[in-house]
Amino acid sequence: MQNFTEDSIREALREIISQELKIKPKDISDDSDIANDIGADSAEMINILFGIESHFDVEVSNEEASKNLTVQKMVNLLKEKLEMKSANRTS
Repeated sequence: MQNFTEDSIREALREIISQELKIKPKDISDDSDIANDIGADSAEMINILFGIESHFDVEVSNEEASKNLTVQKMVNLLKEKLEMKSANRTS
């Protein structure tokens, strides 16, 4: 399993969002709301979630996604999920 840091999670998340929305990763700030600030519609949000789940091999529910719409909140959620997944593998 890849060892993800907060920075590597952020970088990968920005790349996933930028590929889906055809924008530059540098134009995505930590406090950007993926739907309201960056402009992802519902279909794009689904594709972003699929990209996240595929890249990180974790599941993100619609409820979790709707509560974590900023880049930083999503980074925090993914970091928590990856840490739990890693802990479960070592126990």
